Amino acid sequence: MSEAPPSLWLVARVYAPDEGGVQTYAREVARAYAAQGRRVTVFAKSSAGPGRVRQDGVDLIDVGAAAMLVVYARLFRAMLGAWLGGDRPALIHACTWRAALPALLFPRPLVVTVHGREVGRPRGIALLLLRLALRRARRIVAVSDVTRALLLDRLPHLTDRTFTAWNGVIMPAERAPTAFARGAGGAQLLTVCRLVARKNIAAAVRAVAGCVQGGAHLRHVIVGRGIDSVRVRETIRHCDLDGVVTMAGYVSTADLADAYAAADIFLHPQITMEDGAEIEGFGLSVADAMAQGLVCIVGRDGGPAEFVRDGVTGFIVDGQSIDAIRTALDLLVADPALCRRIGDRARAWAADSLSWDRHCRLCLGEGDADVAMSATLAKAA
Repeated sequence: MSEAPPSLWLVARVYAPDEGGVQTYAREVARAYAAQGRRVTVFAKSSAGPGRVRQDGVDLIDVGAAAMLVVYARLFRAMLGAWLGGDRPALIHACTWRAALPALLFPRPLVVTVHGREVGRPRGIALLLLRLALRRARRIVAVSDVTRALLLDRLPHLTDRTFTAWNGVIMPAERAPTAFARGAGGAQLLTVCRLVARKNIAAAVRAVAGCVQGGAHLRHVIVGRGIDSVRVRETIRHCDLDGVVTMAGYVSTADLADAYAAADIFLHPQITMEDGAEIEGFGLSVADAMAQGLVCIVGRDGGPAEFVRDGVTGFIVDGQSIDAIRTALDLLVADPALCRRIGDRARAWAADSLSWDRHCRLCLGEGDADVAMSATLAKAA
């Protein structure tokens, strides 16, 4: 009789089909663990729940959307039910430190992922809970060096258990050359993100306005929604960019694929706020754009600046400077061949350097030396 595959629990306070970077992280990590041959059960909440489904080789127990404390109680109850039913996992992986809280009472090794702002902002009781969750963690996964530094600045005693493991990407099929790349039209700019202040999209729009006033031919599509939508929309109106900049809001997977296929430049000039506590920990949308073969313009603050090499696989700018954003845009909009060369290098780098399988193996402590060497070589390339 063949031996049953090892069981692993993944705990996430949020999950697809809801939007967000942590939702994407939880889904892709679950799929990667399953692809490695592990028996994965995800405990999470989403607007699609409550319910239990099996998808992508993963058992998903969705406790449904509810108030925060109710969600924690439901997660613990679902985990306890699985435990009493005989599912005793070899390891529990919490996708955030808050998701680790209902897992603390189960006597199994715990891995916790930290993404950025959620370790920089807690104060008072929240900080005590952060300490409690991470004290139990066998390994703490920071998705970027800037996230690791933010955590250790607050909790330096966790140094020996905290390491960096970049997120992965799912490599798409190679895109056909755009009209701009063929010299047959203006540049198409794309932004895909949750619209919050640190993404700095209003400043990006102002930079686009400067390019247009200087005679550049371009279009800019902004995909996403969030609390900063009103400010971005007002900036578009103030800069008289109706017809040039389009706010697409939430779009389907098919429409998003079409937006990537039509784009030449990805614009994401993120900034750091709240004295460094509010940061872009990694930037999954930037990594996805690189995998698509787009040339990315990113801010110098936060995770994206770790894996974009300035002038080689993209451009790093001072997100606080509209002139700096505009200078990078002007350079690219005037040179389709440069866009294509940098985009091709970005895609090749993403294929070689960003892997969900590698991320998960490092989370489990498998192949640490090989992964660390790979990351070092990628940064030096």
